[in-house]
Amino acid sequence: MANKFGFASLNQNLNSTDTTSNLGNQINELFSKTVAARVKDIILDDTHPQFQEYGEWNGVGTIFFEIVDLQTGNPPEKPTALPLIPYLKNYPLINEIVYLIKLPDTNIGDFTTSTTYYYLNTVNMWNHPHHNAYPNLLENPETPESQQKDYQDIEGGSIRRVTDNSTEINLNSPKIGGTFVEKPNIHPILSFAGDSILEGRFGNSIRLGNTSKTKSLLYKNNWSGAGKNGDPITILRNGQPKNASESGWLPIIENINQDLSSLYLSSYQAIPIRSEFTSFPAISTKSPQSLSSYTQPQILLNSSRLVFNSYNDSILLSSNKAISLSAVEDIGIYSRENNVNIEGQSVKLGASVASESLILGDAFLDDLKVLLTSLSLLMQTLASNPTLGPAGIAANNTKIQVDKIKDNIENYKSRIVKTL
Repeated sequence: MANKFGFASLNQNLNSTDTTSNLGNQINELFSKTVAARVKDIILDDTHPQFQEYGEWNGVGTIFFEIVDLQTGNPPEKPTALPLIPYLKNYPLINEIVYLIKLPDTNIGDFTTSTTYYYLNTVNMWNHPHHNAYPNLLENPETPESQQKDYQDIEGGSIRRVTDNSTEINLNSPKIGGTFVEKPNIHPILSFAGDSILEGRFGNSIRLGNTSKTKSLLYKNNWSGAGKNGDPITILRNGQPKNASESGWLPIIENINQDLSSLYLSSYQAIPIRSEFTSFPAISTKSPQSLSSYTQPQILLNSSRLVFNSYNDSILLSSNKAISLSAVEDIGIYSRENNVNIEGQSVKLGASVASESLILGDAFLDDLKVLLTSLSLLMQTLASNPTLGPAGIAANNTKIQVDKIKDNIENYKSRIVKTL
């Protein structure tokens, strides 16, 4: 019969009839398969010297570790572990603490007791998203006292408060280095009651939140001025404000006008987004409600630049009411290979209150050509009458001008812009 490992084994034994006598043994068995470990190195790509040894790309995410509590037993013969969850890449940094559990490995088909260590997420040592490294101070006794204090409890709490740029511990692979740079001014996102928040290490986050009418003056969000507590809101933020304080241990709240890039999916909140335009001057019918006062479901994108690109098909914009395009400088509409079509019950050019009609160029110029032909014949007749004297000369000059306009009449037509 196949053996069970880890939680499956514990669950089977806890559901046996003699739980009272065996409970302690089962708990001990569970803990014998779990251990806290400090990450010493990690394989992230093919530049690592042990990339091929650990399965090439199948070995990405493999960590090399040391057991934090050496009193739990002798170190394993092969101090490596694989990520436990296949669809989530949340690899630890060097010197972070992870939770290991011993479970079956790929040799389970040959040996039912074949196991290896898998690691869960990083232990939240400092309760901070940027990093949670805690180096082995016994391993480096020459570390300056000021550096050691960064990784000790301060003022009776567990908040790590780095005030001198960053520490000098190794957070990247000791064999190949890495690109992670500690930034002590990265702030965690403050959670409101019921929120679910996913935070990256670099000031990026996703909040599955709600309208929260908190009474706090210091930590009051700016989207709960409207709506009821519990109305859903989703906020995707990439980059905290450039003027965020250097006190990275203090929590922060999203701000659509200051965060580098934002995506808001609201329900009944009013989002106080700022814009260069407080009205919609190009719309002559009932103007849309202002950006910051709208309290119905909406999606807001805000960044230094927005790019919508369709590489194969189309970009489609449609609205039950109005579509407003406004810019401080130019608005350009261009088609490289086909038409630019503007169609509507009424097309205004120059201003939304424009009232003068455009002339139908082709019809007008065709009629004008007929008139010029008749006028040219009249001038020719008058010019050939010797009794008119100076009037005949004037008629001849008029004929010359009329013929010049008539001969050039096709050039007055636009070859690009057409109207009905």
